[in-house]
Amino acid sequence: MNTPRLLTTLAILSFVAALGTTVRADGFISDTKHSSTSSHDSSTATDYAKYLWLCSNDNQPNSMVNHVIVSLADQRLYAYHDQQLVAWSNISSGRPGHETPTGTFTVSEKDVDHHSNLYNNAPMPYFMRLTDEGVGMHAGQLPGYPASHGCVRLPLAMARELYQHVEAGTPVEITSNSVNPTVVQNQPVSTAVHLVQD
Repeated sequence: MNTPRLLTTLAILSFVAALGTTVRADGFISDTKHSSTSSHDSSTATDYAKYLWLCSNDNQPNSMVNHVIVSLADQRLYAYHDQQLVAWSNISSGRPGHETPTGTFTVSEKDVDHHSNLYNNAPMPYFMRLTDEGVGMHAGQLPGYPASHGCVRLPLAMARELYQHVEAGTPVEITSNSVNPTVVQNQPVSTAVHLVQD
């Protein structure tokens, strides 16, 4: 591995390691946890639509996601290939009265142009179904707090990328706890890193 690639990889790993500390839903390290209140200013909504894709080369086997963890406490999704973290994203989960269920689920259906049959035909692009009741992961608005009817909303570009890298049958763990993402670096990740705001 040459020195620039090593430095880039170390910078990525340092950033990912920082995720294990207190993290606000907008992706910035802070001393306070994300609050699930709805008193946020809607003008800052785009601040919350961030994700980081660490491994975007489709020719690398570790670019496929074979396990996803969603932390409701952190309002964040972590995507893994085996034990290697390949992506993270801010999310918006279910609001009070429509809480996102916790537990271990599998992606049972994928629909690139899904529309809700429960909520006025609402568009749910890049839908990945998790429950028979209609809960899934899909592109949607991220206001910085839980605001959905139970689904896990993702930034549009992240939903598109995750949809392409997740197969039906992929396990998805949804926890109410905070998550400290673990990185097992068996080989260097791609240096094509996307820190994106939709």
